[in-house]
Amino acid sequence: MKVWIVHQHAVPPSLPGSVRPFALAKELVSRGHEVVIPASSFNHWTRTEMRLQAGEDSRSEVVDGVQFLWLRAPAYPGSGAMRFVSMLSYATNLFSSRALRALGPPDVIVGSSPNLIAAYGAERLANDLGAAFVFEVRDIWPQSLVDVGRMSPRHPVVKLMGWMENHLVRNAGSIVSLLPTNADYYVEKGAQVQGYFWVPNGVYLPDLPHPKPIPHNERFTVLFAGIHGIANGLDTVLEAAQVLSEAGVGDKVLFRFLGDGGEKPRLVQRALDMGLTNVEFLDAVPKGQVPEMLAQADAGLLILKKSPVFRWGVSPNKLFDYLGAGRPVIYAVESSNNPVEEAGAGVTVRAEDPDDLAAGVVRLMDTPRDERQRMGDRARAYVEEHHDFARLGDRFEQALQHAVALSRLVN
Repeated sequence: MKVWIVHQHAVPPSLPGSVRPFALAKELVSRGHEVVIPASSFNHWTRTEMRLQAGEDSRSEVVDGVQFLWLRAPAYPGSGAMRFVSMLSYATNLFSSRALRALGPPDVIVGSSPNLIAAYGAERLANDLGAAFVFEVRDIWPQSLVDVGRMSPRHPVVKLMGWMENHLVRNAGSIVSLLPTNADYYVEKGAQVQGYFWVPNGVYLPDLPHPKPIPHNERFTVLFAGIHGIANGLDTVLEAAQVLSEAGVGDKVLFRFLGDGGEKPRLVQRALDMGLTNVEFLDAVPKGQVPEMLAQADAGLLILKKSPVFRWGVSPNKLFDYLGAGRPVIYAVESSNNPVEEAGAGVTVRAEDPDDLAAGVVRLMDTPRDERQRMGDRARAYVEEHHDFARLGDRFEQALQHAVALSRLVN
């Protein structure tokens, strides 16, 4: 098959960002398929231009057999109106790109959310080129804007994205979802059960170093690695750090924040205002360097705000980074699934509860080191069995083949 995976923020492992499209594309290439990833040359995580020079509209780059086609999209500072403009510009450039069309029509185009505008552009492009269309659902949009972003259901952007979501669901040959329990949600919107495929996030084992033993840190180090966004509720971590300091154990614990995002400047300032000495903010690093950072930590932290949208489950990249690095995880999420509990790889605390988070940190810190090491060993075994991209690539390929077969049957 000739496959196009449309994901605005896709990057190779040498850059900070979303490497899932590349990992799945690499699996498809290993199975004999040809894959192109049209992506924005503006990096969402570093807020920098990655590949294009002044006057360039596109540039092609091949990484491990996967072809990236970098497209122009406007820069933006945060998650406001300019980001929406960038989404719209990327989708427009996707549809009009001469460089992309010069590659010849694909058999199937995958349109990935959360940029529903780009996914809609991908569906329109597939229709124009006579290709099958696969809708990949990373988060449930626009409901996440309402439940997490606190936007009104009557907001024009929410209404527009709601219409796009319904259109994409009804016109997709297959739906690929990262979330484990949202099949009914999409069936109610018109999806076919036989065209639904659960393909969660995962790790690429050949590139993942063997886990290092739990370190002997002077301070029990808890690492949060990823986007510093509204949905993460990282204020809870700062408040938990304050709780620990007031309890007289602040000097025994260090929270490290690795990454970037719209909330980071405010969080850095708030930590300063609170006088916290047990938190540290680090710049984003390329995906390939994350295991090295995790090797220096005692535990990983997965934290999200309370939201009804998580009743469909969660599948954040950072969780599988933590587990793959062989680190216990503090799971501060209220969701329908709990991989940390399934794996026996850490502790679970209440979402948006700084006292419970602080107590969970102390509980894990006081756990004997050999038991924490066994948690880390179980974490690694869990991702090897359930979240290796080699296994996930099989499911992804099946979803594409289903859409292509259906398209040929209809046409």
